[in-house]
Amino acid sequence: MSDESPFESITLTNQAVLLTVAELARQNETPVQTHDLRKHCQERLADVETEVIGTISEADIIRSLYQLEDEDLVNEIHQSATSPTGKGRPAYTLAVSETTVYDEIDERLHETLVE
Repeated sequence: MSDESPFESITLTNQAVLLTVAELARQNETPVQTHDLRKHCQERLADVETEVIGTISEADIIRSLYQLEDEDLVNEIHQSATSPTGKGRPAYTLAVSETTVYDEIDERLHETLVE
């Protein structure tokens, strides 16, 4: 078993998604669905240097959430409400403390994304 922190192995995009989930959790706005998370990420990343991350699509958000879930950093929550097509949309919450996220996130993102 490795002692490496999961934060050491996730990309800057994944860190940006995780930091946004942490910020939303701090504001009691979780669980959050992927389309809302994408909107929040794009708003926060508007001022970040494009060479750091670039544009985040909803597919990027979904991939990031799956990877973050595999690293036990977020939890997928199946809500009882259904979408117009009859499928339930999963939502996500933090699986670690907000403090842990803030302490471990790359400084370039933390300085730009945290209000």
